Amino acid sequence: MREKKTGGWGRAASFVFRVLLTVAPVLIFYYTYQRYYEKATYYDRGNYVFALLYLFLLVLFLGMYGGYRVRSSRTRELVFSFAIASLLTNGIIYFVMSLIARELLNPLYECGAMAVQWVVETILYIFIRITDPKINPDIPALYIAGPEQGNRALAGKFSSLRTRYTVRETLDGDEPWPLLLAAVRRYEAVLLGGVPEDLRRRVADVCFREDKTLMLAPTMMDIMLAGAERIVMGDTLLYVLNTDRVDPAYRAVKRGLDVLVSALGLLILSPLLGVLALCVHLYDGGPVFYRQVRLTEGGREFRLIKFRSMIVDAESRTGAVLAGKTDGRITPVGRFLRAARLDELPQLWNILRGDMTLVGPRPERPEFYEKYCAEYPEFSYRLKVKAGLTGYAQLYGKYNTTFADKARMDMYYIQRASLLWDLQLILYTLKILFIRESTEGVSAGEDEEKQEALSGK
Repeated sequence: MREKKTGGWGRAASFVFRVLLTVAPVLIFYYTYQRYYEKATYYDRGNYVFALLYLFLLVLFLGMYGGYRVRSSRTRELVFSFAIASLLTNGIIYFVMSLIARELLNPLYECGAMAVQWVVETILYIFIRITDPKINPDIPALYIAGPEQGNRALAGKFSSLRTRYTVRETLDGDEPWPLLLAAVRRYEAVLLGGVPEDLRRRVADVCFREDKTLMLAPTMMDIMLAGAERIVMGDTLLYVLNTDRVDPAYRAVKRGLDVLVSALGLLILSPLLGVLALCVHLYDGGPVFYRQVRLTEGGREFRLIKFRSMIVDAESRTGAVLAGKTDGRITPVGRFLRAARLDELPQLWNILRGDMTLVGPRPERPEFYEKYCAEYPEFSYRLKVKAGLTGYAQLYGKYNTTFADKARMDMYYIQRASLLWDLQLILYTLKILFIRESTEGVSAGEDEEKQEALSGK
């Protein structure tokens, strides 16, 4: 029996939920604006224009920080996303109101309005997360796994994360085509792992003809084509892949932003850096900083600097190994620094020197880089640009995300890099700093599996 797609009522309900999440905080702000900030108000319809400006900023930041991803994020993540979005929106609006009034207005009223917004939005998020699955039930999906063992993990992610799709059946891609075809026709959604190209074409053809949702794990070539320029040569459509995506103007502006932010960051954060350095040294009397050879643009080596988070000479016996979740080499001070990502603050010096940039792929160790490239040659594409303090893979992946997945996410960034996106990723980093999963080490099993890959076993 063929499963049914979510009806129009479900889509309408999702739209209403988004409107509620947006309109409620706007109304709270507008009441506060009219009631307590008379000096910053306009006459007649001018106030509506000001409310539209607030609405625009709130929608922009909510979308940027994932405040509308009700089905795929936990309640605390959603509330935190809204908190950042409202802080930025209200902060900008406060200074605009002060400019209009030609004086610094009392911020207490707006702070009170934000507190009310957070309470109301939390209630709305809880209500929507309870109600939405009943109105929009999960769509059963078929998962066709590829030959690689890692492809099996993709189905598990759908089970552990709240999405609109639930994997009900899993089949191997090497099953006979009539069996796969019958299974595809039983579901409204199909998820493809790393299956052969011929099977991808067959399944895509069925999904296209029968109006089914198709999700697939992209190859590196898929990602490169997604960012390609499309031209028509005569009567032929062509994809143009520019292997050097970084134009000189963007590179110059990006470098200027790096110098400005890193210099200001080192200056403003110097008291904090001093306190953290003292904590690291007082714990065991060892050196404050840890320097390590990493790779950046074009394979050039540089010495990355971090606050030391492990015991002195941590790799003297083990050699180069990945840090685990319960790694005994990490000191208590280091565990806190890693959880808050404060151990990476000294890399602002690397950025100021030009070894790194604010946004780019994570700088990899040479020994790991060689092993990863031996197993997944496309990993080398990450060196097309300068290594970064934060980046797309660092933000949307985890510490234990596979190197192949990181390479694909980094290529996605490289193909679409722009100054506006860099600024967006920098702002999004504020949220990730408080999401514990992104700073976790690998588990014991994952660590053994990766070390076997590194050692060639």
